[in-house]
Amino acid sequence: MTYRMHHLVGSDTDNDSVFMNETVRDYCRHQEIAFTRSRPYRKNDQAFVEQKNGAIVRHVVGYRRFERIPAAAALSRLYASLHLFVIFVQPSFKLAGKERQGALVRKRCHPPATPCQSLLDDLRVPAEVKAQLKEMLVTLDPVRLLQQIRDGQARLVELADEPVTPVSSSDPAILDPFQQGLRTAWNARWSSPNRPPQTAGSVRPATSGSLGSGDSTPAGLVQG
Repeated sequence: MTYRMHHLVGSDTDNDSVFMNETVRDYCRHQEIAFTRSRPYRKNDQAFVEQKNGAIVRHVVGYRRFERIPAAAALSRLYASLHLFVIFVQPSFKLAGKERQGALVRKRCHPPATPCQSLLDDLRVPAEVKAQLKEMLVTLDPVRLLQQIRDGQARLVELADEPVTPVSSSDPAILDPFQQGLRTAWNARWSSPNRPPQTAGSVRPATSGSLGSGDSTPAGLVQG
């Protein structure tokens, strides 16, 4: 939140304990941010926010399991480059409206634009914020950002494949450099982790009742 280009008015989260805790509450109070939560047992309240987990985070990071401080540091570096790439480089469509014609629904979208361009075109954004965005935009190299994302993905694959060794989480020699680097990691200048490596033992064998004991061809299945 330290590098956002707009004033954050409020934060509306789901009921996960990751958000519903004193740390987040106290931070919002200190920053004068309205902190609200979604309705209980109404999972679709956060649909527009949660879909970004699949469209951006899961698409890049995948579903591998990452543990320990080195993985957290690698994710932090990857997100720093991904954050800049999504905001300044990657255009996206924004829905303008829907029209229903019988059973057919036609969607109309605005011309594709990056979030940065949308902010620059918005008359409500202050001039000083637009100046900051333009300064950052001219310093970015899309090819380098993409390469950093690819390198970060490759590093995550390496960490996910490494055997887990017991490490003391309270070791200051490991924690201190990582915590100090979190504030500035975003300002530093995809081998895909989406699928885990498949081994012979991970292939699920067919059961004897899957196709029956008779002919396993399509014709045999239909006739049986």
